Amino acid sequence: MSLTSFINNKRYLYRFMGISSFIAALLISFADFILEFNSEYGVSTDSIIETNWVNMPHWRFSTSIYLCAFLIPLYILGFWLLYKILSKSNKTIALIIFILFSYGVIMGSPLIHGLMSMNAIIYKFGITNGFTNELMKLLIEGEITKTIFPVFLIHYILTWFIAPSILFVHIIRGKTQLKRWTAFLNPLVFLIVGMIGLKLIPSLFVYLTPGAINKGNAALFLLLTIKMWNYRGE
Repeated sequence: MSLTSFINNKRYLYRFMGISSFIAALLISFADFILEFNSEYGVSTDSIIETNWVNMPHWRFSTSIYLCAFLIPLYILGFWLLYKILSKSNKTIALIIFILFSYGVIMGSPLIHGLMSMNAIIYKFGITNGFTNELMKLLIEGEITKTIFPVFLIHYILTWFIAPSILFVHIIRGKTQLKRWTAFLNPLVFLIVGMIGLKLIPSLFVYLTPGAINKGNAALFLLLTIKMWNYRGE
């Protein structure tokens, strides 16, 4: 099959888009895990700094950066499939959700994830060269994070709060071609469940909470892939 034929055959094109975005989300979940995971508490909920960074090998930081930088663009493919499905019942809401997800991911995800990975490198370098934890905290949380905070805040509000909230309400109201229960295959829901689970069942969620948002993305993209698998252009 030629490339032109492949592109023109939307069924195969949409399969490619769905599988690509699903695999990307799984790998970025892994990127989050190797950057954030601590066997004692999973991921810190009250500090930007993970003190366990000082014990992590450098490959975890660089691999985490590369996975996010090269794979996050594939999320747009998954969000486009979401648009195609939602637009069959409401094109306006479908477009709003697509724009919010896509813009938020593009403007924030690589930058913020890259910065978090660089924070880890800076923290480990500082501690291993005799700087105090208080000084490194002042640098990372007091200077670097303060500088990037407006981007961080807008990115999270647009991408991981407003967009998934609209999506959840839209699906749970039965306004789409998706089953109501699929509303829970949502990055915001996965984040909330992960944080609550970390408090209630820490022995399990210590492993599940790191990368919870991207686990939610993986679940959403898998749902969309299955839904569009036999798409015939109707």
